[in-house]
Amino acid sequence: MNRIAPDRAALEVAHSWLRTPSPLDEMLKTPALKIVLEAVARRHMQRRSRVDVKKLQANDKE
Repeated sequence: MNRIAPDRAALEVAHSWLRTPSPLDEMLKTPALKIVLEAVARRHMQRRSRVDVKKLQANDKE
């Protein structure tokens, strides 16, 4: 099963969640840190896909 590669925005959000002092590009160069960063980014992408923006804009509380 192929995993979806996270986009740059999801990687940046994941990097801010991890609160590491090293820059994002340096983390992507290290294989172990890249795995962790991509896993957190995929989780963010799943949460982001669940949000219904139009429902939020309409202030629909269902």
